[in-house]
Amino acid sequence: MLATGSERLERMRDGRVVHVGAERVDDVTTHPTFRNGARTIAALHDLKADPAKRDLFSYEEDGERIGLQWLRCRTRDDLARRMRAMKAVTDATYGLIGRSPDHVAGLITGLVMRPDLLNALHAGFGDNLIRFYEYARKNDLYLSFAVTPASGIRDREAPWDRFHGIVDRLLGAVPLSDA
Repeated sequence: MLATGSERLERMRDGRVVHVGAERVDDVTTHPTFRNGARTIAALHDLKADPAKRDLFSYEEDGERIGLQWLRCRTRDDLARRMRAMKAVTDATYGLIGRSPDHVAGLITGLVMRPDLLNALHAGFGDNLIRFYEYARKNDLYLSFAVTPASGIRDREAPWDRFHGIVDRLLGAVPLSDA
């Protein structure tokens, strides 16, 4: 199922706990720090859900429309088709969205094409990834990740002095009592 922009915004209103500094953000879709990014994501989903662009941004499988970022490319034509969709996303955002909907979806889709390699590393890992892939694509999930300092350099005394105070704005875990 392809999510529309309004459905995407509603999914963002799920009770997640987000903080900007000491401020708790109750709704990332309306907070000044996040609302324009949320609107951009919603606009991308509306673009993808537009019936006039459905062949550009989605494919049909078992009677259901699936976002093209989840297509397991098996031919040169599949790769070209997926590239056209991802270029259209880049064009729509002028290339200024850091983690577009295809970013992590493409990684997971690539990995799921060889579950045997993952199962060889750890029994069942490839099978688990296939189940997650199926769930993510059927629910049109927008997956991303946050880049945080490697665990070996999380010491606040380490190289952070050269960043002139930005260390306090980095992502981090806080005790529940501080939330």
